Amino acid sequence: MNSSLTGKQISYLLFGITMGYAVLSIPKNVAEKGGTGGWMVVIVGVIITIVLSQMFIYVGTYFTNETMDEYLPKLTGNFISYCIIIIFAIYTFLVGTLIARLTCETIRLTMLIHTPVWALCVLLLFVSFYSMTKSFQSLGRIAEIFGMIIIIFGIMIFTIIFTQGKITNIKPIFAFSEIDFFGTLSVIGFSLTGLEIFPIIPMHNNKKEISKNIIIIQLIIGFMYILIIECCISVMGVESIIKYEETLFATMRRIELPQLQFLKRIDGIFLIVWLLALYFTVLYECYITVYFTEKLIKVNKASDKNKNIIILIIFIISIIVCLAPSSLLETKSILNIIGYVGIGINIGLPLILFILTKLKKNKKTRFSIDKKHN
Repeated sequence: MNSSLTGKQISYLLFGITMGYAVLSIPKNVAEKGGTGGWMVVIVGVIITIVLSQMFIYVGTYFTNETMDEYLPKLTGNFISYCIIIIFAIYTFLVGTLIARLTCETIRLTMLIHTPVWALCVLLLFVSFYSMTKSFQSLGRIAEIFGMIIIIFGIMIFTIIFTQGKITNIKPIFAFSEIDFFGTLSVIGFSLTGLEIFPIIPMHNNKKEISKNIIIIQLIIGFMYILIIECCISVMGVESIIKYEETLFATMRRIELPQLQFLKRIDGIFLIVWLLALYFTVLYECYITVYFTEKLIKVNKASDKNKNIIILIIFIISIIVCLAPSSLLETKSILNIIGYVGIGINIGLPLILFILTKLKKNKKTRFSIDKKHN
């Protein structure tokens, strides 16, 4: 399978699947566990994700232009690879679907109070699943364009918020004694994950280009998360932040910029940018499920023409699952549990693939040397 995705497009796919619903609650999570020094834990988390992403890139560039469904059987055998792919597909499906539910609940509570949640869920999922009928290369180009828009407007909005806060609220900056390091890392781990996009990206052999772009985008993600955390703390203070779930919205409602006149309320601008980011998160998570479902069914001689049928079936199931939780609180509880599973998958899978690929490469090298000597 060949891909025309560039290193930059791959990096924006990673950005799109990572920066989503978590931006609303990450300030509360960090402030609760890490205080004013929680930003240091974010840096450690970003370093860890950079290392794990490089493992995925190593595997992807070793098996040039192949995706996980193609190279995993070579490493583990067919049965184990099918089990891993099925678990992986179910995980991404649940993440995408539940994030869609949380997004729609937030929209209803902040803007469309009288709009039923089911209508918002159907609309968001329909747009996301319709986009899946387009080629993966088209999604990569769209991710690059809109990713830059999200980054530019996001940094601009968060910087404006930070200027409205008080420096005294973010002190002490290096508060080592207040940090519950592993507790903070565990609650923000799901916010930093997004590595599940790599298994469906066939990579060319230009490892250096891909690695450079991925590292740059992960540093941008880390910078934006720290900026979000610091701007919320500077405006509200640690004691106030921990009382709100959607901390970023609560922070924005506390500030007003009369000098911007018709744009003096920036929460409306942010909501547009945030919805765009959430659209990409839901799209890519569910696309992974569709992609691997299609591959698994093709094992049973399914035709490529059935792709749209697969998309339709998963779309219907996603609506049912999306509306299954009875409340916003129940949805968050389920997603928190899945989030911990996701941390394990995003750490364990690249480690396993990297080790198995290294062993395969070393075995191949020894065989070539032995053959040459004989």
